Amino acid sequence: MKGIVDRIENGIAVVETKSGMLDLPAPDGLQDGDFVELENGKIVSIDRDAAQARRAKLQERLDRMMKKK
Repeated sequence: MKGIVDRIENGIAVVETKSGMLDLPAPDGLQDGDFVELENGKIVSIDRDAAQARRAKLQERLDRMMKKK
């Protein structure tokens, strides 16, 4: 299953998935907005490239919105 990290609080990652929100132990280095792969209730991998691409796309959108004002 795949998900995206909504936030991290006290070592617990709140991960948004298609089936809802999950609270999972956060591995070292995990950041808000990271795309993750989940297996058996654990985060098994982090897709930093996808997360960086998403952040760049959101920044571009924000930049366009700010120029319209």
